[in-house]
Amino acid sequence: MPKHIARLLVVIIAFGAVALIAKWLFTAKSFYDYGHYRADSVPEIAAQEVVFQTPRYCQPCHGPRHAQWSANSHKTVICETCHGAALGHPQNGKLPIPSDTVKLCTLCHEAMPGRPRTQPQVEPAVHSGGQQCIVCHNPHAPKIANAAVRVAGDAAAGEKRAAACASCHGAKGISPNDTWPNLAGQHAAYLARILGAYKSGDQKDVMMTPMAQTLSDADVRNLAAYFGSLSCKGPAGRTQIGDAAAGKALAKNCAACHGETGVASNPAWPTLAGQKPGYLVNVLKAFRAGLRKDPMMAGVARGLSDTDIANVAAYFSEQSCQPATQARKTP
Repeated sequence: MPKHIARLLVVIIAFGAVALIAKWLFTAKSFYDYGHYRADSVPEIAAQEVVFQTPRYCQPCHGPRHAQWSANSHKTVICETCHGAALGHPQNGKLPIPSDTVKLCTLCHEAMPGRPRTQPQVEPAVHSGGQQCIVCHNPHAPKIANAAVRVAGDAAAGEKRAAACASCHGAKGISPNDTWPNLAGQHAAYLARILGAYKSGDQKDVMMTPMAQTLSDADVRNLAAYFGSLSCKGPAGRTQIGDAAAGKALAKNCAACHGETGVASNPAWPTLAGQKPGYLVNVLKAFRAGLRKDPMMAGVARGLSDTDIANVAAYFSEQSCQPATQARKTP
């Protein structure tokens, strides 16, 4: 090889080696970690805390809770969309809970043109009646189920066990006292649920709790089946309270769970139509005071005055306890 070619190759190799050494010495370690950023932007970006961690940050330590809360209809929504940026590990291990859920939920669910029909949409002013969304909806599983719930009980066996209930609720489930509820024609699923709550202590009442605790699980199902099979028609309550017309306007806030006229479409919720007005007043006041426990009802009753409660009770007590289709068939 000619000497001048050899010298040229040595110069090229030496220049390349110097260039590699210079690149290694003068290039910041964070170069290109943040894309095509240069100069001061690199340390500025590197100094920022991670904002949206995404559920992957929480999953290694909170796998069961993540699986539970991501299995429902909000499974594609990351936690921080509703709870806000975590900015590292949240204090005390808890993300902040949003207070204005109406403003938050309507970001995705307010009715407007162009949104897919598969995404539930509401008119906030009409739908919520001023209530927060979490009054009726579990934020992690917001869809309210309307699937039929069946109670496998023996009505004949329940009739025998119901003798102990007759003094308060009547021989045929129509209470002789205006402050005690009618059980006849009530949804069996609701009766089984509320009796089970009294039995377990989740719901407390000075009279019902000790009586329910003597019942077996089979007794609960049988009583629910028996009272649910009876006719709900009975004499109107003797106590006249409230303004039913004013109550009708307020009752619109109850329609999603209890139906427009108080006949619940979901058998897990109670029918209010034709119920004793004094009983309805007492129950609503108990929910308002926290004596009866239910997160949905507590939120609804909290905003009602005594006059509102009396008016709502008057309206529902005057309604037919039979669904419209059934009422038309009854001679």
